[in-house]
Amino acid sequence: MSPLRAFLHRFVLALALAFALSAGGIGFGLWLWNDTVDSAERADVELAEPEQGEPANFLIIGSDTRSFVDDPLDAEHFGEEGDAGGQRSDTIMIAHVDPDAKTGFLVSFPRDLWVEIPGLGEAKINAAFNAGPQRVVDTIKLNFDVDVHHYLEVNFDGFRGLVDAIGDVPIYFPTPARDLITGLLISEAGCHELDGEQALAYVRSREYQYQVGGGWETDGTGDLGRIRRQQYFIRSLADEAVRAGFRNPLKIDDILDEAFGSLRVDPGLTGNDLKALIRAFRDVDPAELDMVTVPNTPETIDGQAALRVIPEQAAAVFARLRFGDDSGGEEAPPDIDPGDIRVAVRNGSGVQGQARAAFDALADLGFSTVDPPGNADRDDYDRTEVRYAPGAEDEARVVAAHLGGIGELVPLREAPADAEVLVVLGRDFEAVAAPQAPAPQAPAPGDTAATVPESTTTTAPANPGSEAPLPAAGC
Repeated sequence: MSPLRAFLHRFVLALALAFALSAGGIGFGLWLWNDTVDSAERADVELAEPEQGEPANFLIIGSDTRSFVDDPLDAEHFGEEGDAGGQRSDTIMIAHVDPDAKTGFLVSFPRDLWVEIPGLGEAKINAAFNAGPQRVVDTIKLNFDVDVHHYLEVNFDGFRGLVDAIGDVPIYFPTPARDLITGLLISEAGCHELDGEQALAYVRSREYQYQVGGGWETDGTGDLGRIRRQQYFIRSLADEAVRAGFRNPLKIDDILDEAFGSLRVDPGLTGNDLKALIRAFRDVDPAELDMVTVPNTPETIDGQAALRVIPEQAAAVFARLRFGDDSGGEEAPPDIDPGDIRVAVRNGSGVQGQARAAFDALADLGFSTVDPPGNADRDDYDRTEVRYAPGAEDEARVVAAHLGGIGELVPLREAPADAEVLVVLGRDFEAVAAPQAPAPQAPAPGDTAATVPESTTTTAPANPGSEAPLPAAGC
């Protein structure tokens, strides 16, 4: 049986959107909210502690555990508990929340990203969850230098009841559709209101088929198609919550019970933390939800079909998770020819050979590199520094623009040797690259992979079968 590619981590965000987008609904249920959050199961995990009022990263994991399976229908569609080989995090998402600005964005980490897992070696990132949530947190920090401040984990045990508690969700199908693996079966084209059972079959669908001229065609886009369907469902769910008027006190009580009955959270998570998550998306149009995917490219590694991160494209995504939208690069760098900028490079990251690699890459981009690359005064810099001589701030900004969205500008009292700019590489350094867009933009309605590189981008609709575009949400 094909393993479940977890949707439910996204569903938690949709639930938050449903509350946030329903003005007044949360007000009545605050006492219910705080009491129910306090009763959620706690995971044994140690996380970074954000400063008061500073941006925070919520790691949201969907587990594919089958421990809930206890009847033949579930066994047919999900498999037995032992079929999945333990629990895995089939997809991983980080919600970055800025409580002061009340803004947020979501970054998906594909399940097949090839990474270094502490204590296990190189493997797909979803394997880290076999060793528990702490290993996932440590893997993200080791590979991407991104801190995690809060943790939420959900499985599909309560999914159907949760959808049913909110209400049926309208989804448009341009043709009859089916998935023989998940049990999805849509007999005719049009708008269909999916209950919890049908919704789960839909968002799990990887082998989606649609009817053309009396025969069945396969979508053929695999996980990318499933992601499109999941994101279309999220937008539809949030839109339906607004339309339904999320103000019924009894409904709020039911939804809270269902949501937190299948949720594990970090020991320090409070109702106020989740309210910050909600406030960050309060003004978001469901059709314009800012969802991006870590840029990647397919590669066969040790006989496995895997995905490699594309460092020069992913650097800005990771920088945005570290520092938010003010991480630098919002303003275009000064128009100065790199050949007119003298740059030296020192390694403060502890990664052997990194200074030489950065030095050569800057030279290839036309910078006037001076001095041989060498080591900094220490090897434990967390952040890359771009130090500059008096009067050379503009030159430093040009250099920083080539570091993938990182680089703290540090003025010096005198010039660093023969250079105008001295780059001290820190642990956040990924790669030197020509300036990219400063921050990933929200995908256009219906385009769920707008920031994914060409090798993994697809513009096909969530539900294929017609040239007419699908609604961004609902019907």
